[in-house]
Amino acid sequence: MLNFESPQLPVTTTQRPKATGDLWQPSVTKPTTVPVPLPVVVVRVDGPFTALDRKLWLILLHHAWPDLEQDKPLHSISIAEILRLFRQHGRNDLGGKGELLIGKSEEETHAAAVWSSVRRLVSTKVEWEHADYQGVGAMLADALMSRQHRQTGWLKYSFGQNLSKNLLLPSVFARLRTHLMLKLRSKYAVTLYEILEVYANRQHPVCEVTLDELRTWLKVPDEASYQVWRDLRKRVVDIAVNEINANADESGFTVEYEALRQGKAFNRIRFKVTKTDGRTARESMLTKQATTQKRRAQAAAGVSDPDNPPMPTGAALEAFREKWPGKDPYEVIDRWQGKWRSEGCAVLRKPDGAFLKFAEGMFKARAARGRPRKVAA
Repeated sequence: MLNFESPQLPVTTTQRPKATGDLWQPSVTKPTTVPVPLPVVVVRVDGPFTALDRKLWLILLHHAWPDLEQDKPLHSISIAEILRLFRQHGRNDLGGKGELLIGKSEEETHAAAVWSSVRRLVSTKVEWEHADYQGVGAMLADALMSRQHRQTGWLKYSFGQNLSKNLLLPSVFARLRTHLMLKLRSKYAVTLYEILEVYANRQHPVCEVTLDELRTWLKVPDEASYQVWRDLRKRVVDIAVNEINANADESGFTVEYEALRQGKAFNRIRFKVTKTDGRTARESMLTKQATTQKRRAQAAAGVSDPDNPPMPTGAALEAFREKWPGKDPYEVIDRWQGKWRSEGCAVLRKPDGAFLKFAEGMFKARAARGRPRKVAA
């Protein structure tokens, strides 16, 4: 199991993460993402947590995200809209009638596969192993599933106060792309994508684990054949890696792997994640936008960016040279900007005047100390 203080993990964020994009309208330029804490992604999960369950849980989480902070008792989502979303990604088999286990009896219901998935999510437990949130909880705390509620065509559900709080904590998380998750077919590809997305933004995007850990994370059956590396590679690893790589434009990364030996037997595997050029370009653009927004917010609050100091205009430099011929204006600019930073980076309404006033005071102080004047080369 991973150590959450290990340098293998990405840097912990100090800001509360947010879901992005439109769940119901897929977009290439504005992907729909949900920031899922690492414990939900890779720590022990007990219960029948299938690939369908993982996808449905992500849909429910993205839909409920705006209300998580409000301590809303129940979230509501249309079953018809859920089915439409799955159909857009190739799943046309979820809307039919079937048997749903309620208590100790079975009832026939429409969209039985979806309601059965909801039931499994309530039964699936996740174990938390983080300093800020430890313990065991259900993936869904509650879901109203009586015949009366099912007939309304709406699912009412809750993550519970503890899980909602944990989901919103600034922490180590993977930003999962919801529509890509819906598109992936292999249950192993779904889970491996979740895990490797954690490493995509690392300086050294490498995930190395034992084969036993990998089997646990991917919920590989305990059949004898899966204990042999050759079969595990053919039936699990290659299928998952190939599907992720086939959807690299949407996942934003490609995957390579290497099996590692201890003695004669393979016992570990190393995955290397490489971002696509498109993802790198998008992230660069978003970083520039975030920097611009930060500077605007600081300026509105009366605080400037220390990495973007004030600069005198050409007119101010001409006035400088006329008043103090032979002096180096850039030496003065450097000292002026240093003083500006040391005093808290205040927003200057008239930087030219402030610069010329600083220069005058600087030269008067030098003259008073009897220092020789510096002449520009």
